[in-house]
Amino acid sequence: MIGGVLIAAAIIALYSPWLGLFKLREIVVEGNNHLATEEIVRTSGLRLGCNFLRMPVHCAVEAISKLPWVREVSIRRVCPHKAEIIVQERSPIAMISDPEDENSLLVVGEGGVLVQRVSEGVSTTLVVRGADLTGSNPGARLTDRGIIAALEHLHRRALTAGPFHLADFSNPSAIMLYTTDELEVNLGPIDGIQVRIDALAGLLQTLNQVDYRSIDLRFGGEAILVPRKVVNQ
Repeated sequence: MIGGVLIAAAIIALYSPWLGLFKLREIVVEGNNHLATEEIVRTSGLRLGCNFLRMPVHCAVEAISKLPWVREVSIRRVCPHKAEIIVQERSPIAMISDPEDENSLLVVGEGGVLVQRVSEGVSTTLVVRGADLTGSNPGARLTDRGIIAALEHLHRRALTAGPFHLADFSNPSAIMLYTTDELEVNLGPIDGIQVRIDALAGLLQTLNQVDYRSIDLRFGGEAILVPRKVVNQ
């Protein structure tokens, strides 16, 4: 028995310098703009000094994925002792009034996920009206996939950070956009709205929006424009 203990002690003494090489000594986070690095590391559950080869990577990815801002996340081991957490955050695409606090707004990220509660705009000025939510806390979502798709397409066409400040989905057969200078755009029904959003983006490149009171895009590829002032010839 004593001999066995001595052999085990000798083996531990022989390999202990090597065992130290397999301790997690560094955690780095990449790709985060809205989330603090400390929050991501804390959420991951990874701890410096844990066994590098036996890190609970799957559990860490699952935990980080639950953060509302996170769209995708991966973790890789970098020998001999570093863990890299690579995060892809959701882009903010719109805002919506907080149903529980009239002085607050909720930032809507890609996928229709509510990512943050704010008192001022974050990277977008477009406020949504007429959309239902699954809840009022970050992590809740817009319930209508058609509205989510429309907002994502407006974002892709650079129409959520200006010139429009309000998107009204209250009437699903007549989706409306409004600017601060009182231009209103009728995008028609939610079905097939992406085509009309593309038409609007192209139209805005060819005209001065301040010259018009309304733009009606309900009728296929033809836009009906009403100027602010009619000049008699």
